[in-house]
Amino acid sequence: MTLDLWSILIIVAGFQGLFLLSVLLFSNGNRTKRGNRFLVWIVLVLIWFLVEFFFIRNKINFQLNIFYGTRYGSWFLLGPLTYFYFKSITNIDWKFSKKELLHFLPFFIFVIVIPLISYKAINDRQVDYGMLSVFDHREKQLATIQWIYSIVFVSQFVHLAFFLIKNLNLVKGYATGLTKEYSAIDNKVKWLKYFNIILLILLVLSAIFLYILLVTDIYRRHLDYIYVLPIGVLFYFISFKFFRAEWKPVETNGKYSGSTLNADKVSEYVTIINQLMTDEKLYLDHTLRLNHLAERLAISKHHLSQIINQHYELSFFDFINQFRVNEAKTIISNHTEYTLMQVAFDSGFNNKTSFVNAFKKFENRTPSKFRDTI
Repeated sequence: MTLDLWSILIIVAGFQGLFLLSVLLFSNGNRTKRGNRFLVWIVLVLIWFLVEFFFIRNKINFQLNIFYGTRYGSWFLLGPLTYFYFKSITNIDWKFSKKELLHFLPFFIFVIVIPLISYKAINDRQVDYGMLSVFDHREKQLATIQWIYSIVFVSQFVHLAFFLIKNLNLVKGYATGLTKEYSAIDNKVKWLKYFNIILLILLVLSAIFLYILLVTDIYRRHLDYIYVLPIGVLFYFISFKFFRAEWKPVETNGKYSGSTLNADKVSEYVTIINQLMTDEKLYLDHTLRLNHLAERLAISKHHLSQIINQHYELSFFDFINQFRVNEAKTIISNHTEYTLMQVAFDSGFNNKTSFVNAFKKFENRTPSKFRDTI
């Protein structure tokens, strides 16, 4: 067996996946983190895809039908696994239940049951050259089950796309929940979006590959790598962004459903809140949370959120940042020698990006533009 550059890159990506898997499995701190059990399975599936492809490209015969899972529909696994991973991160109340197993039914039927019952569910050519070889112009004889599996092959990618869209909705709701409870949002949230985007790009590359294979005459076998090697990028991405991440919990209850807030006391709470912000400048603490302020007022954080949302017509995140932006304007006016990074930290922001975004939101200009007018 002669290894070309492409195969070497697959081996490197595979070993990176194995290293990540070992860290997830054998590090107590990572193993016990909520969501990482699904991350383990995601990494296992991606390693499986790489090993399968490596064996096929280097003509290594593996005497087990289900090993060639991509041909049978193994991508049916990836959608539900990513969805459950995102659920575990974005919904603190969610727990995996038996009914969730129904999401794995297509995988169980097409990858486990049928291949074990029917050894020739797909033929050798479909193993060596892909399921869509049934659509080329070569003369061939295919059983009905082999045509069905060609449809299954395409369906598994549509199935994954469906779950990736659901994941993006979960992230959107999670980001909204964070703005209700935290005065600073961790940048890790955007990496959840990027994770989905990378997988969507992987699907787009797969579609390009299928177009090249079925419609054009420019197909060469090395073009298979346009949808395989991005899996290596995913390993890198997961390694450095996710497996050590601490995700902030947010409540998922209905918005002020059944609220017992005494309307007559709202103005009293508003006066105290304004006083705390003006006199004690609580907003200067970048770790300030909704429940911290609620404790000072001796009310529930649910009631405090209701007061801020309904009276000030702002999320907690924007409510605090509005004070920070005003503080930043004062600092810039009084200390023109300060750098914007120094201004950001002195006004309660924990990074320059959040500072600039908040300033633009409330002032319709950047901090540097504001400083130019002084």
